[in-house]
Amino acid sequence: MSQDEADWELYYWKGIGPGRGEFVRLVFIEAIRMSQDEADWELFYWKGYGPGRGEFVRLVFIEAGVPFKQMNDNEKNRELFKNKKLTGYPCFAVPMIKKGDFQLCQTPVICKYLGKKFGLYPETEEDIWHAEQVNATVHDYIAEGRLAFHGIDHTASYFGQEEGTKPYIERFIKTRLPSMMETFEVTLKANGGGNGFLFGSKLTYVDLGLLHILRATEAQFPEAWAALDKPLLKAFKNRLEARPKLAAWFKSEECEPFSGNSMM
Repeated sequence: MSQDEADWELYYWKGIGPGRGEFVRLVFIEAIRMSQDEADWELFYWKGYGPGRGEFVRLVFIEAGVPFKQMNDNEKNRELFKNKKLTGYPCFAVPMIKKGDFQLCQTPVICKYLGKKFGLYPETEEDIWHAEQVNATVHDYIAEGRLAFHGIDHTASYFGQEEGTKPYIERFIKTRLPSMMETFEVTLKANGGGNGFLFGSKLTYVDLGLLHILRATEAQFPEAWAALDKPLLKAFKNRLEARPKLAAWFKSEECEPFSGNSMM
């Protein structure tokens, strides 16, 4: 939660040490920590490899203001998913969300589920189906971008195939990146000229997904992004990044920098 949106305000002096105000600060900090520890929702994902696909899910939780606990112990997650120790309804891989006995994987499915649950969902039937269409394209794009870095072996690490996969990366930059960005630009423009959201007058889970792939594109391909003549998309990205909860997240230590490969 950002300071601007906080219900509580603490008035105290600045620049003369923590003083008596520190007693109050510590109570607030511990209360926030406890609320995070007691969060009903859990998000299982890796730690230390960049935001990855888990970021699609995080952004929905964060924008909705719903607390969640990050289950990002890599050793435990390997045991659960790679060594098939997960109990309950089968989930192939992270990201996975869990609340009580309910658990769900597959990033686009998770985002749609949470979007509907938290009110980040289109209002008309037509927009609901258009959202499905655009969300599928968003995840097609990130999947193709990742595969470009794994052109020799799709399931192996990027490291070890850096040279062999260069042609795939170059082809993605020259062909798929501009083509799909054009698709997103005209899709955004179709809703009232492109100065708001993708559907109607409210933000949805698909807007958040689009934001993430735009950030991933800029981080992974800065020169291609700078040269891209897509003013609506760039303005859209800036608007969403400035939303208080998202802006606070992007500035936080918990928000991992992009890994530098695979758009992850």
